[in-house]
Amino acid sequence: MWYLLAAVIGSSSLVIILKVFDLRRVDMYAGITVNYIVGALLAFAFAPVRLAPAQVAASPWLAVALVTGACFMLSFAVYALSAQVSGVAVTTISGRAAVVIPVAFAFLFLGERPTPLKLTMLALILLSMFLILKKKSDPSGGAAPARFTGLMLFLLPVAVFLFNGVNDTLVQFAQRERIPSESLYPVFNGVMFTAGAVTGAICWLVSRLRYRRRLHVRDLLWGSLLGFMNWICMTGVFNGLTYLDGSVFYPLYYTGAIVIATVAGVAIFHEKLSPLNYTGIGLAVAAIAVLSMA
Repeated sequence: MWYLLAAVIGSSSLVIILKVFDLRRVDMYAGITVNYIVGALLAFAFAPVRLAPAQVAASPWLAVALVTGACFMLSFAVYALSAQVSGVAVTTISGRAAVVIPVAFAFLFLGERPTPLKLTMLALILLSMFLILKKKSDPSGGAAPARFTGLMLFLLPVAVFLFNGVNDTLVQFAQRERIPSESLYPVFNGVMFTAGAVTGAICWLVSRLRYRRRLHVRDLLWGSLLGFMNWICMTGVFNGLTYLDGSVFYPLYYTGAIVIATVAGVAIFHEKLSPLNYTGIGLAVAAIAVLSMA
């Protein structure tokens, strides 16, 4: 359970730090790129084994690590665009509802049993997420940019849903089917973070050339903190999946993170919660308690 707790705290911290990005005017691409660089350095530094480049190139998990790292970076960009165009509430719900993808993958392809208790708790968790994230009005405010209308307003949240779900499914697949030893988890994370850093650097360079943005100290500082918490999160995820089925781990992970982030939003940013939000938190805590005993 310690690894699950690390994953939950790490994931909820990412949400909080990304909110600070906006408040402190941190360049999103720069900060996220720094985050992956720091994450890669930490992963390699604390890896119990050292692999030569040739050994990494011959590893059965290399392709999954590279694809996952690139997808993680791109998912940040899609999330940010969806929040701007389709709204923060819709985007957040889409990202959290993606828990059904790794859970379905675990049932269909990893041989985990879809017991009535697991299915009932998953439904309760999805309902709790909706209630927690339900707002009277979308905090993003305003109308979508004129060039984004109709189909795009629908497709962006769908893309967030798919990116989040596919990312977690790739991690689960690598952990169960491709990485032969727990000692290699940090090396996988290091390669994955490196792929995210390269993808992020490309995005940042394009953004810099287009908008003439400069790198600031605040980008480095907050990006480094994000990278530290991202490393903690992914360390918790990989090791947590060693001890818990994915169909149990991911609902606990998603729901725990959203509850902590919501409570932190009230305590730190003085956000207001409605009775529906509190009902959702209570339902989530109850669902977590029952599912943790499944």
